[in-house]
Amino acid sequence: MSQKPFVISHRGANQLAPENTLAAFKKSLEFGVDGFENDCHMTSDGHVVVIHDETVDRTSNGTGYVYQKTLAELRGLDFGSWFSPDFAGEKIPTLAEWFGICGSLKVINVELKRAPDGSTACAAATIALAKKMGLFDRLIISSFDMDMLEACKAADPAARICLLFSPVTPITEEVMDEPVEFAKQHDLYAYHPFIGMLGQDFIEECQEAGIVVNAWVVNQSHGIEALRDWGCDGIITDEPELTMKLVYG
Repeated sequence: MSQKPFVISHRGANQLAPENTLAAFKKSLEFGVDGFENDCHMTSDGHVVVIHDETVDRTSNGTGYVYQKTLAELRGLDFGSWFSPDFAGEKIPTLAEWFGICGSLKVINVELKRAPDGSTACAAATIALAKKMGLFDRLIISSFDMDMLEACKAADPAARICLLFSPVTPITEEVMDEPVEFAKQHDLYAYHPFIGMLGQDFIEECQEAGIVVNAWVVNQSHGIEALRDWGCDGIITDEPELTMKLVYG
């Protein structure tokens, strides 16, 4: 593969600004990244918001589950001060706001997580919003949860779904044994494996079958350089500036 891997900013430039905020993603745009990766949950009143955890406890001055709060309640919280006083008052982004800064990107990666009550409603909502904003052709949806990915396919069979996996994911052994067969069975667009599990053979086997491989989370020079040299399709990183330098020179 001669094409350079896409550099995908993981939760934004999260070493320089609070993760999954517009400040973090705008900062990563300064480095010229090819794509963003975020995490999304749905509020109690049906809005998709950008946040990694199922609760607000770690990344705000509030407590409680995202799915039990309204958007207005979430907007009343401070999602910046935990990181630095410089970001005091930073608000949780809606997915629509996040999509609004994705116009120049080649890869728009939304990671979806099932709500604690089992709901997969954010799948259809994410797809509908991407279509409304004219970004569906660049959207990829990743998840560790096959039920969530199947909900995406139910919403639109053309949705490009990507399976995340790591050494502790129950489905990992099945994937690693027969990656091409598993991908075809579930109509996967891509695999998003943890970097520590990845080798050139896996990448080449998948690519020969038309399956994209985007590795996460890759922050060290040796890992970035290995993936670049192996021809990996995408590098999901907390260090967008370093990765851009090593991939593009």
